[in-house]
Amino acid sequence: MNLMFRKNFSTEKTVSGGGGGGKAKGALGAGRNAKRRDRERYSCMEEHHYRTHLFFSAPRASTQYNDGSGKSGKRCGPVIGGGTGPEPEPPQPLVTREPSVSLMRWEKPATTERRRTEPVSLATLERDCFVIPAHALERFLPDGVPLPVPPPTPEKGITTKNAQNSLSILEVADPKLCILAHLMSPLEPIEPILESPLAKPLMKQKTAAGELLNDVAHANTAVGGMLLANMERNAEFPFISYYVINTTQTDPLLFYNNMRSASLSKFDPKTIRYSAAHTLDLYSEVAMICRPPFNDLAGGPKKSHTPTTGFIISVYKVFEGDDGERFERNWLYWTGARMIYRHLPHSVGMRKIALHKSVAAHGDKMYLLVCECANLLDDLSGASMLVTALRARLCGYTGLYRPIQTF
Repeated sequence: MNLMFRKNFSTEKTVSGGGGGGKAKGALGAGRNAKRRDRERYSCMEEHHYRTHLFFSAPRASTQYNDGSGKSGKRCGPVIGGGTGPEPEPPQPLVTREPSVSLMRWEKPATTERRRTEPVSLATLERDCFVIPAHALERFLPDGVPLPVPPPTPEKGITTKNAQNSLSILEVADPKLCILAHLMSPLEPIEPILESPLAKPLMKQKTAAGELLNDVAHANTAVGGMLLANMERNAEFPFISYYVINTTQTDPLLFYNNMRSASLSKFDPKTIRYSAAHTLDLYSEVAMICRPPFNDLAGGPKKSHTPTTGFIISVYKVFEGDDGERFERNWLYWTGARMIYRHLPHSVGMRKIALHKSVAAHGDKMYLLVCECANLLDDLSGASMLVTALRARLCGYTGLYRPIQTF
């Protein structure tokens, strides 16, 4: 950007000399005097090559320029401060290049460093967290997450960078729980031709499963239990019985044998004239993604239930030997837990996502992924869309369940 000054760079000067000493008369003389004044007016700027760029200012020399008559004239250039007086201040730049606020993206940390406070108890946790038993940490800690670095010993007195950036760990008491899941397929009549059209096998199965749950509740051999009913038509597992066992009070293997005998007696095909496939297995809760507020991990499922509680349950089965460490370290992907955690609508109130693995020493291995939602029944449409996406992977079985009986 260039500037053009319209004011005179110097005042009018009277030139004395031979024929041009007096004032010119007439139009011709006036014209000559005007041309002479213009030449003298701009002669200083042409002689000293003044720049008029915005970011350059004229040199502030103290010498004065003399005209032809020997009289001293005012210095050439724009007048900053009008009138006579002391030397005016040098011109200030029109653009200030020093910003008033630092342009650094990251400010320097304050003198008082804010240290990360480790959680003290489950009640003080405010973020989602993993809950993984110590014996399953190396196999079910998600792939890509480094193992926590133990803090330095006082003898060494050295705090490494890895130790400072390690995960926040809170050690809680092992609840010593074991899970027994009873998966029931739909009842099929033994004699389809003689079956009455008014028969309701689904109601018979619900009644029998409810009676079996009451028997376990009265025996007081389980910490808690619930009967889950599928909310879809023609489900592969219309009912699932879920029992929580305290291993310090009840032998899981004895509980399993008693439940197997009671189930065969309750669903005896000779008595009810229907047959069904019953899959009973003991499971260990090997990993969980929990969201606060946290409930008692050793308590039964009834403590956390609300009238709108629902479950998204996925069932997986792999051949013996396929449950390797690399396979289990990537459980967030093949179980769909990562998809559920990221894309499940917040309105359903997801509380926890628990992965169960069967504890059988030999044979095929089964996995259960149980996602508990506090408000699932209030937003079934959002959860149904996610279940459809999970089924599109053609991996395992996924269904929507609601508890119809608990203790």
